[in-house]
Amino acid sequence: SRSVYASTLDILNFPQIKAIGIIAEGVPERHARELLHLAQAKKVIIIGPATVGGIKPGCFRIGNTGGMMDNLIACKLYRPGSVGYVSKSGGMSNELNNILSYTTNGVYEGVAIGGDRYPGTSFIDHLLRYEADPECKLLLLLGEVGGTEEYRVIEAVKQGIIKKPIVAWAIGTCAKMFTSEVQFGHAGSMANSDLETADAKNRAMKAAGFIVPDTFEDLPEVLKATYQQLVANGTIVPKPEVEPPAIPMDYQWAAKLGLVRKPAAFISTISDERGQELMYSGMRISDVFKEELGIGGVISLLWFKRRLPPFAAKFIEMVLQLTADHGPAVSGAMNTIVTARAGKDLISSIVSGLLTIG
Repeated sequence: SRSVYASTLDILNFPQIKAIGIIAEGVPERHARELLHLAQAKKVIIIGPATVGGIKPGCFRIGNTGGMMDNLIACKLYRPGSVGYVSKSGGMSNELNNILSYTTNGVYEGVAIGGDRYPGTSFIDHLLRYEADPECKLLLLLGEVGGTEEYRVIEAVKQGIIKKPIVAWAIGTCAKMFTSEVQFGHAGSMANSDLETADAKNRAMKAAGFIVPDTFEDLPEVLKATYQQLVANGTIVPKPEVEPPAIPMDYQWAAKLGLVRKPAAFISTISDERGQELMYSGMRISDVFKEELGIGGVISLLWFKRRLPPFAAKFIEMVLQLTADHGPAVSGAMNTIVTARAGKDLISSIVSGLLTIG
């Protein structure tokens, strides 16, 4: 979050950029307001801060919206549906993806605007886009306790600006069970007046003509009934389901599930035993014996990572012959002799000599 302000200011200098997603949390409110003001002046859309992003199935997604590949397939986010939703919570937007996948023909577009007090865009901004898009047939608004953004949507519905059917719910109705004001997970999710409570918002949305369930648990059934009604009157024409593309599983995830394991063969800059034959610096071991490279040639491959000329290999072998560890005067043998003469047992004497090696 410390670099978001400077990075976003830098990006805003490029006129080609029309939308920016800020995933980071903890952006200072002053910085968020300054970025919002500057973005509005340059007609740039900011989604966030503190957002998981957004998704337009079949086109693109921001950040990690929708989760891993298997979840994208399960929620049918590989092709567009007919429902456009907007929420504050990124976690709840993922739940909406799931609900819409089995109650309707899926998501057309979904955006989580972020839970901070000063988001870059509001509910009404995205719902107006969905209203203007003929491919989006059903709107879904998931508000929450705190703030008054839902009332801007209510006014748009009352004035006839938003005409498409809209299902809505404000979460946080349990706040009334507490004796004092409680701030939930988001910075802006705290009611500072009766108007900002979830119950008041749900009542106001229902009075304005929104399709509002009695509880959040009833939301799937309400969505299903509304969708089936739109199908029945011809507003939505379901398309044949397409087979999702085969997506390779991420290796780390597959290993975690125990579906694959790391290869037992080793590879380094000088040797490779993955194939049918051992390789020394790219040279097959059979060729090493066939060309009679000898000890000097093998050392040239392993130490110098290339094949040295014959005279250099011969020199290496000569050095080995002259400096070979032999006789009773070498350090290992001397340590064994000294330890034995000191009265230690045979095993201790041998070990003292062996530990000298290397």
